[in-house]
Amino acid sequence: MAFPKPARTTVVAISALAVMAAGLTMVASTLLPPPIPEIPVPPKVIAFEPATVEMGELTPDVAKTVVVRLRNLANHPVRVTTAVASCGCTTSTWPTEPIAPGAFAEASVTVKPSKEQAGESLMKTVTYLVEEVGPFTVTVLGQVSKATPASAAPAVTAAPQPPAAGPSASPAGPASKPAAGTTSAASGKQSPFRRSNPTVFPGSRLAFPNLATWVQGEPATAWAPGTVYVFEFFSTTCSHCKEFAETVEGYAREYGAKGMRFVAITDEQAPKVQAWLDSAEKKGHVPYSVVSDPDRSAVMQMQNGTFRNFNPRFFIVKDGIVQWFGHPKEAAEPLAKLAAGTWDPASVRAAIDLDGVAALAKNYLDNIARECEKTDDWKPMLVGLDSVIAAMPERAGQYEAQRFTVMIGLCDMGDAGDDYGREVARRHPQEMATIRSLSRAILQSPYVKNRNLDLGMEFALAADALAKGEDARVADTMALAHFSKGDRAKAIEHGERAVRLEKDPRQREVYEKALEKYRTATPGPEPTRPHPGVTPVGGQVISGNAATPARPADPAQSAP
Repeated sequence: MAFPKPARTTVVAISALAVMAAGLTMVASTLLPPPIPEIPVPPKVIAFEPATVEMGELTPDVAKTVVVRLRNLANHPVRVTTAVASCGCTTSTWPTEPIAPGAFAEASVTVKPSKEQAGESLMKTVTYLVEEVGPFTVTVLGQVSKATPASAAPAVTAAPQPPAAGPSASPAGPASKPAAGTTSAASGKQSPFRRSNPTVFPGSRLAFPNLATWVQGEPATAWAPGTVYVFEFFSTTCSHCKEFAETVEGYAREYGAKGMRFVAITDEQAPKVQAWLDSAEKKGHVPYSVVSDPDRSAVMQMQNGTFRNFNPRFFIVKDGIVQWFGHPKEAAEPLAKLAAGTWDPASVRAAIDLDGVAALAKNYLDNIARECEKTDDWKPMLVGLDSVIAAMPERAGQYEAQRFTVMIGLCDMGDAGDDYGREVARRHPQEMATIRSLSRAILQSPYVKNRNLDLGMEFALAADALAKGEDARVADTMALAHFSKGDRAKAIEHGERAVRLEKDPRQREVYEKALEKYRTATPGPEPTRPHPGVTPVGGQVISGNAATPARPADPAQSAP
């Protein structure tokens, strides 16, 4: 059968459509981000012992630590670059030296549930990122008791168990290199802190996350040009997420109406997420998309590259470019400026990068602290802090204040410590936070045997002058300084000022409790506690409370 020859107009029309299609393809290729790459399954190079971390019974506001062994199953050394947990109540150290083939290294997984988690069954995860290989995740289980202790108890650390025999075990295999910051018996040397910059930062390009199940909202697989995406990492059982749920809802309603798209991501299974959405508490209060991402691919893509991981956390992306990430309580400015078209991600990159480096430094110092607690010799911590100070000159004052805390407390260096504190204050005369920390260390660090109250008052007065009397934390330090020196009236005066200045309700409550103490307790210096060290008890180890200065804090987190 012969087909009729197409009319010329038809040929022209088809040709025109072909040209238009080609043009649209070219436009799309320039406007749209590249296709999402497939996420490869990493080869099995790390085995965990135990495979699941059983924390057992947990007490609200009390940290409990379990030591996990990481075994290298590969035929080459591997390096763990970071460890990230699925919730703010869970943290983990990681070995910062390469793990030799067949060798073991240790990581400390710590869970400190909040009072709001009392009575809950916890299931958290910690993901360890192996350089040039990929992520490996271990599950952490625990049951939070309903009882809250009357006073802070020491943290409990479960002793590591001997490695189990098995096909991949090597009874006579090599031991892993010590974690960074420890002293090798063979070498007698302490590894220095190595500074690395985060790979995810404001201004970096990001492919659209490969999200598993959209429980609520229209699924998306690519960035819509010009749309601002606000991803919230959360958990339905996270008490911190619950605390800021109203804030997130308010942002979603306000900026969702202006075209931003809010997407909440959890690693929980879809049925559990759906049940949470259907609950009376959440019905009508989640005006945004919700995604179940049990393989944690979004966490690995976004959070892991920042060296920090916590819930709740916002990641804001526009046209495939990371604009900002952080806690929802700090999101007001970037959201407002993005809506107004005035936001520049470069304006916050340096500070956010530094927070990531500080997270690496905290892990490095935590590893040193574990070794120091075994021997009750804290001189290696001073060496480690010197290494961090040299690598992070931008925060030298804050780490020098931590060094001062260790010197006058755990090292009991007395006059030498006080002299170092004076030198820190001279080097950083305009750093209110650093000088306040020096004062606080003298007045409150639990292991200081001889508190130089005059020097503590001198630092407090200097910090208050820098703050022009308008900082609640400094006012609270002034109150403690006067109370320690026996002046109840002045302590009450400054305590009331701290309460008046503080805007955050939870922190104001802390200052109100301190004020009640100033009104009713006998004035005088804080009592000194002997450092408990490490005492084996029935297969467990009792160590110092992780909330005390035994382990230097992350300066990125402001202390009360």
